[in-house]
Amino acid sequence: MNNILIIGAGIIGLSCGYHLARKGLKVTILDKNEPGSGQSTRTGGGIRFLHSSKHNRILSSLSEDFWKKFPYEFDTNPNYNEIGHLFLSAKNEKINQLVNGDEDKNFKILNLNEINSIWPHLNALPFNQGVYCKNGGYLDQHQVIRGLVSGFKKIGGRLLVGVRAETLILSDGKVQGISSSIGPLTADITINCSGADVGDLTKYDNIIEPFKSRHHELLIVNSTQSIPKKTPWLIDLDRQVHLRSDGINKVLIGGFLGSNDVVKSKNYIPKISTQWRNNVLLAAHKSFGLTSLNTNVIKHWGGLYPGTKDYLPIIEKTQPGLMTAAGFSGTGLMHAPAVGMIITDLVRSGHTDKIDISVFDSKRFTKDVTIAESTGF
Repeated sequence: MNNILIIGAGIIGLSCGYHLARKGLKVTILDKNEPGSGQSTRTGGGIRFLHSSKHNRILSSLSEDFWKKFPYEFDTNPNYNEIGHLFLSAKNEKINQLVNGDEDKNFKILNLNEINSIWPHLNALPFNQGVYCKNGGYLDQHQVIRGLVSGFKKIGGRLLVGVRAETLILSDGKVQGISSSIGPLTADITINCSGADVGDLTKYDNIIEPFKSRHHELLIVNSTQSIPKKTPWLIDLDRQVHLRSDGINKVLIGGFLGSNDVVKSKNYIPKISTQWRNNVLLAAHKSFGLTSLNTNVIKHWGGLYPGTKDYLPIIEKTQPGLMTAAGFSGTGLMHAPAVGMIITDLVRSGHTDKIDISVFDSKRFTKDVTIAESTGF
């Protein structure tokens, strides 16, 4: 199993390619566009360790060391700002549900007095309590893409850009590669990491279509005050709005505001909404008190969170010769290192002992599923 073909040069595909090539395998990554030009660079760059799903927590933990060593391993500074996260709610049951009896050294419940004592500038918060996780923060995903591309090529990886995957090549019940816009590309194993386009190649019989994409938007605006560097990323679980610092007197704001806009990924064009902008500015003003309603909007963009119906990814051996790693519902960047390690294990030995990946198997969609991850924003 020495010849590996990866579909998609987003953060997941690049991480898988890098980890496989580092083990001496012959790896080709192809993408219809430039690396990272899909959804990988349309996020807020979040690296988060507190999730409602224990499996997402494990993926974050597995990825932690990679992010800390990134500047040295790739000779590229991703500008990782480790500010942590503060989840807030006026409803005690939401806080307890998030912690789920698993409070540990990395995160703890704080009451409003404790929050104001640590961060006096957050004195306008209308919440009873919050959950603070000191680990994580945000980084520059564009720098991450550049570093991974460079690192992948340096260790012998082959990158094909402007090449479209069209259909799978099947022989004797096994995937032998793909037909592409430049002709057939054969491989011992093909790995579908194509994000919102994953369903074009990975198809399932007799189960409900698992993949769905949600439209999201983000703003960068001026704040009403200078925000100390160590202010955590603020997440209002009630209004589903979030805010973090983005430099001097600037903040990034986003959130679903309780409405998940599911869209068809085929021919998707990123859009922005004036109504969403006004609503999210109002929500952020009420929740955090760090921005005004009429603040100056510096930047406004939209994108997709390619995901699944339960907001957990699919990581699996889909059929002989084909693996799938997709549907991360907004956690692709932060979990890409772990996914690269897991896929490398599956390619080399057929299994992994890093995490029980049965929870990520597509077979779960043969019956009705409930949302397993409630912290996506």
